Amino acid sequence: MTDNVIACKVAKPDIAMRLRRETRDAHCQIEAVMSDLLFTTPIDLQAYKRMLSRHRDYYAQIEASLSEFNSTAVMIRERSKISWLNSDIDYLEDGSEQHRKEQPLDYALTTKLPVNEAQAWGFLYVFEGATLGGAHILDKLRHEPCFDAEQGLRFFHSYGRKTPAMWRAFQSALQQFVASTPGSEEQVIQGANQSFSNMNDLMKGVQVD
Repeated sequence: MTDNVIACKVAKPDIAMRLRRETRDAHCQIEAVMSDLLFTTPIDLQAYKRMLSRHRDYYAQIEASLSEFNSTAVMIRERSKISWLNSDIDYLEDGSEQHRKEQPLDYALTTKLPVNEAQAWGFLYVFEGATLGGAHILDKLRHEPCFDAEQGLRFFHSYGRKTPAMWRAFQSALQQFVASTPGSEEQVIQGANQSFSNMNDLMKGVQVD
């Protein structure tokens, strides 16, 4: 029994640590872009709405792609962010759902999608990791007079008090996937970095002069 436990510990890939280390630069870059956009005083609502719309379009593409792989499809069913983004957009557009549906894209959405299940987990890692930073952003923006309580901030409210537990559950599921899929670590990391690259491209041109 002891030998088996030791063998499992040795073989167990530390995917969470590798992801943090090998996506650190990309993570810092997107954090800086988001900070420049969101933490101005007063907040630029036109740029904020543009950011939400771009996120909504991007998340819709990626969530559809994640739904094509068995394991990430299970995860995304309870972790979809689309309704949160739509709620914020509707609030900022005075509840005009028709406006949201008819508003044309103000940019070309060219997205590199995950090409296999391991890459899909990397994309999901970026989506779920963003929920942790959402609390920090929420605390800074909830006092802006343009937001009523948390209306307009649903995306950053994320899972609310359940966020830490949801993150731990995701990490556990990711670890199980990697442990049961030998050789998948590099593809997971590649997917995460590609997701960050997509996000940086997405944010280009969001800031309003």
